[in-house]
Amino acid sequence: MADQSVTETADRLMCLLNELPVSERSGCALGLASRLIEFAAFEMAGTYSADDVADLINCAARVDHASSDVQTAMPDTIPQTFRRMQ
Repeated sequence: MADQSVTETADRLMCLLNELPVSERSGCALGLASRLIEFAAFEMAGTYSADDVADLINCAARVDHASSDVQTAMPDTIPQTFRRMQ
């Protein structure tokens, strides 16, 4: 039952991300992914090896940097004709 609830929540989240302007979707998705990876890493601390947890925290940081890069590199200047095509 918990798996179904998580799947439904993830589906709703994907719908919300799809409703964002095209220029915001990637950055928001990467930011969320970063937070989820970091959350998982801290949940795993004490159970899994320190190297595995550190790798995940490092991965979360890289994804967070990518999120920032995407958000600053993609201004909201996509032509209206392109937006209508999507």
